[in-house]
Amino acid sequence: MNKRIARLGSLLLAASVSLSGTACMASEANPALTVDADTSHLDESARISPLLYGIFLEDINFAVDGGMYAEMVKNGSFEFGALAKNGAKHNYSVSDKEAVTFEVADGSGDDTCLNENNPHYAVIANTADAPQGIGNKGYLKGLAVEQDASYEFSAYLKGLDGYTGPVAICIDDKDGTVLAEAEIPAVTDQWIKYECSMTANVTASKGLRLWVKIGTGKIAADMISLFPSETYKNRENGIRKDIGEYLEALSPKFMRFPGGCAIEGTFVDNQYSWKDSIGNGLTFTVNGEETTGDVAARPLGVDIWHASQSDPYYMTYGLGFYEYFLLCEDLDCLPVPVLNAGMVCPIHAGNGYTYFEEDSEEFQTYVQDALDLAEFCRGGADTRWGAVRIAMGHEEPFELHYIGIGNEQWQEEYYSHFDRFKEAFAKAAEENPEIYGDLELIVGNGPASGDRFAWDVIAKNGGDYAGLVDEHYYETPDWFLANTTRYDSYDRGSVPVFLGEYAAKSNTMEAALAEAAYMTGLERNGDIVKLSCYAPLFGNDKSNQWEPDMIFFSNDSVYGTVNYYVQKMFSETQGTLVLDSSLSENADGIYQVSVTDDAGNLILKLVNTTGADQTLAVTLENADRIASSAQLTVLKADSAEAVNNQLDPFRITPQESTLEVSSQFTCDLPKYSVSILVIPQG
Repeated sequence: MNKRIARLGSLLLAASVSLSGTACMASEANPALTVDADTSHLDESARISPLLYGIFLEDINFAVDGGMYAEMVKNGSFEFGALAKNGAKHNYSVSDKEAVTFEVADGSGDDTCLNENNPHYAVIANTADAPQGIGNKGYLKGLAVEQDASYEFSAYLKGLDGYTGPVAICIDDKDGTVLAEAEIPAVTDQWIKYECSMTANVTASKGLRLWVKIGTGKIAADMISLFPSETYKNRENGIRKDIGEYLEALSPKFMRFPGGCAIEGTFVDNQYSWKDSIGNGLTFTVNGEETTGDVAARPLGVDIWHASQSDPYYMTYGLGFYEYFLLCEDLDCLPVPVLNAGMVCPIHAGNGYTYFEEDSEEFQTYVQDALDLAEFCRGGADTRWGAVRIAMGHEEPFELHYIGIGNEQWQEEYYSHFDRFKEAFAKAAEENPEIYGDLELIVGNGPASGDRFAWDVIAKNGGDYAGLVDEHYYETPDWFLANTTRYDSYDRGSVPVFLGEYAAKSNTMEAALAEAAYMTGLERNGDIVKLSCYAPLFGNDKSNQWEPDMIFFSNDSVYGTVNYYVQKMFSETQGTLVLDSSLSENADGIYQVSVTDDAGNLILKLVNTTGADQTLAVTLENADRIASSAQLTVLKADSAEAVNNQLDPFRITPQESTLEVSSQFTCDLPKYSVSILVIPQG
């Protein structure tokens, strides 16, 4: 048994008597917390995984295209198909129905397209004297611009039938008022990527369109794009600055991506492909220079979470694996990619789901894709996929330690598949230890809290079967409160846990408090629970496929739920060692974990799930060097049903103050609150 847990009985007794003879304390009826600040006796079972709190990015709820990805133009490649209203013309309108002809051509047959992965392009003809053309209204709620902000337009254009004139670019509102504009002076009869900047003269977010207009004549257009000039970390082809800052504030230690069910598909053709997301390494020429894996060379994908013909769920792969690894670098967190195990999603596809036999060529491509991903991240210029990474602009290897194989599978054939992945990686490690030697594979365990599928396999095969077991569960707040000790009894000699998806099924304060109470158990068991992340990460206010979500966005705003702030508070104060601590028997509805970090701070994480204010009497044993003043951060609400929402996005946010402390002190715990007290060394 964990020695730390074994000591709780004696500490509980100490807590019950710690107030005797202390006249300055509250009455003995107050709940009490006793913490032993001495770390000299702690063993490795007290050590908290440095990767405990992270984020999970699944491409659901338009989290990527139309969400975090800063690209503002929807269907800029003209590759949308039958899932979309108007097909390849989806989301476009013409400025003058009498003068403008707008068609989409397939250039794969006559080699007039940009490249083989992007065969379609627009053909725009104007017979009027005044400039006319096509307009795009953006994703979901449409385009949004901010006054004095700059925007970067780009497109591949070529004149047809002798047109060499200018191309006018503008954003206007529903009344035709121009909000920003620029001009490309002339085009040639060859594909050229043109770029220009424009500045908005007002702030607006409704009824806007981006227009591409020409004089009398005809042009071809492809990869129409509009980005805010300022992205997160100013990455070219990056993510929205505001959303990136919300992610950064979470202090994530890892990022799992891109799914979830998105990697499984309901059939083979809509499975996420990491190779498609980097254009399969295709090299083609842009403005006289060779480029590899460019956004214009990435074939369109279809997401499993298709919404409607008005909001079809295509994956442009504009934000692909290359960009995800860059984002992890920008967030200073470990990438945890997840790949398909050679089968489609059994939950979405039902009993007719597809999987490939282990000896089939199709299955071997999935295994090879996983091996190739490791090579892409870690290989040098002398390797095929390492050379692709370098050509894309990243000379140094990407950090990689874990690869998830599959998502929520549980069938016998899944574990047989996993065994083949293991064998392939073991063989690769023998032949090329520099790339494969220390990589660990993550095995799935099904979609529910009671699932023991992976654990049953591990019981037969031993504790080195996998690097991590990926547990997923979505339960009620009551379930989370009743299971805060779930991991206390997990076998420390077995495979560690990756809690890859969890949420208390609501964005209310009640759910957030239940999650906070549960997280005290995760941190207390941070030796066996190595990674954990709330799911899903993003939701939007127009077309959601899943709720609850941690962060909500619109075309011009972003806000965090109360669940977000719980995650933020715990992650930014993550400890390194769990201290022995206990609550008195009358501390009903209060949950806690007490830790210390590398700086020697004592950190008390306290959750009051009740509807009554409480005063907690705290005794710190063996804490002779603490400071007299501590930082207190409190997240509280007036009711269990309180939420942050679009109308009141900052209703519930953490509030900071200071609290005088000593070896014995009291701390007020408001009703429905999470309090984190950071006590520095004196």
